[in-house]
Amino acid sequence: MSQKPNYFKIGLFVIAACLLLALGIIIFGGGKFFEKKFTVETYFDQSVQGLDVGAALKYQGVQIGNVSYMGFVFNEYKTDLQYVLVRAEIYPKKVHGKRGPYYKDDFERHTGMEDMIQKGLRLQLASQGITGIAFLNAVYLDAERYPALPINWKPEYMYIPSAPGTITMITQTIGKLTSAIEKIDFKEISEDVEKLINTVNTAIQQAKIDELSKNLNQLIKALNDTTTELDSILKSKNTKETIENVKTITRELKFTLRRADRLLSSREHNFKVTMDNVQRISEDVLEFMETVKKYPSWVLFGEPPPHLEGGETEETKE
Repeated sequence: MSQKPNYFKIGLFVIAACLLLALGIIIFGGGKFFEKKFTVETYFDQSVQGLDVGAALKYQGVQIGNVSYMGFVFNEYKTDLQYVLVRAEIYPKKVHGKRGPYYKDDFERHTGMEDMIQKGLRLQLASQGITGIAFLNAVYLDAERYPALPINWKPEYMYIPSAPGTITMITQTIGKLTSAIEKIDFKEISEDVEKLINTVNTAIQQAKIDELSKNLNQLIKALNDTTTELDSILKSKNTKETIENVKTITRELKFTLRRADRLLSSREHNFKVTMDNVQRISEDVLEFMETVKKYPSWVLFGEPPPHLEGGETEETKE
């Protein structure tokens, strides 16, 4: 006869196994189930392919939280916008030092987070290498270049704006470049180039390039001959002698000018006296000539005749 199973022992074994499992989860989970945390949320106007619940939230490569929820905003809020809603839990113990937490209460935390958002704090979708596993990356970017998405509801949790990921920005840039290339009319450009080539060929034919080239060669040859002849003249004996004579004359002229300058400097006083005497003699001669004009007889007879009454002289009277 088979022995009946002892359900009491089986129950105790199951309970003990569950307790050990729970204890192991708590120990190996680092106590995250009992760790204090706060929730933030963000919205993406793009695909979040590769991001799943439980994915890491990192800041400068250090994990500070995990993604706790993913869905569409119209499932949580009354709106027609089709953003992707992502919520993450941040562990305060990961973002404060030994001095204690940065924020004492929720209000202070909210205020501090708003300051960081104004300075450019953004949540960005990033990828781990080539595995394609995505995670949330908290980064500081230019707040004006990456503004927050417009929303028409009040967020349930602290809202941190998102920013396009690196892969998304590259994809958007490639898309814009492709669109710009598609708008280029290569056929029209090809036709314009062909017309330009035909116009250039026609202009070359009308310009008689062969004749111009011949004339240009003749001009170059004449310039070469002239240069050679000029070089020969400059190197000739007569030219060298002429240049030496010019140099000698120049030196003598400089010497003469220096002597003349010294001579004039030493004779300046005598020259001035002489000029004064010449001036006085000139004045005397002029005065003498005036007298001769008035009294010509004075030159022959000496003193001029006496004046008569009525202004007549004896000479006039006779």
